[in-house]
Amino acid sequence: MVSIDVLGGTFLDIYIIKEQEDIHKSKVYMFPGGSGLIVAIGLAKQGYNVRLISNVGNDFVGDYIIKKLIEYCVDVDYVQRINKPTSIFVTLNEKPIAIDRQVLDCDLFVPDNKSDYLFITTEINKNVVDSDIFSFYNKVFFDIGPRSNIIANNHKKHNNVIYIGNEEECKGLSFTCDVVKLGIKGGKWDNTQVGGNKKKAKYTIGMGDVFDVALVNGILKNEEKALILEKAVKTAESVSDYLGAFNKIINS
Repeated sequence: MVSIDVLGGTFLDIYIIKEQEDIHKSKVYMFPGGSGLIVAIGLAKQGYNVRLISNVGNDFVGDYIIKKLIEYCVDVDYVQRINKPTSIFVTLNEKPIAIDRQVLDCDLFVPDNKSDYLFITTEINKNVVDSDIFSFYNKVFFDIGPRSNIIANNHKKHNNVIYIGNEEECKGLSFTCDVVKLGIKGGKWDNTQVGGNKKKAKYTIGMGDVFDVALVNGILKNEEKALILEKAVKTAESVSDYLGAFNKIINS
């Protein structure tokens, strides 16, 4: 069984849907979130042995997130409990309005016995992103969102790393991303490109995470580039009617 370490963020996602001026008619939803958590659950659903390396607070929200991760068969031995509030991500009609990421800026408990593969995002402590952690894995999948700006200017492209990001994120790098998410236009991997359905998604948050899971799964199964891209784009598009990244991944 293939083992994968996922190094990324865990949040409590709060979605506020306000369609009228009367605030008493707003709808508020709460789900586990963070690209690290979502991708870990998605890969575990595909049958991989997944260890999430992240931080949560030593609070009831942290308890809830740990419980959900275990429910979806994610190894939580390296999800560290910090004596701070669990990180929270708040959106209003899908526009981010507040992010509390205190615990994610703390040091991480990274195991000495590494898996063969690593999935990593910039949601975590910048020191980890700037470290030599990439060299300890056979292959690394690095989604440079959502904080591509924290990648050091002297970061050199590693041969064992597949760099993933959307068009805006990839512009800020000193080198070219391997895989570029093109939104409604589809996706691109080096010189291979597939089109999207060109339809505006009802709910966009989390589509990128679903794309990543399908991409990694296809690569680990040694599928053709074009087929991998096509599956990643179509899988992400198929869950666009679900509110929240968590609902997207469990329904993908």
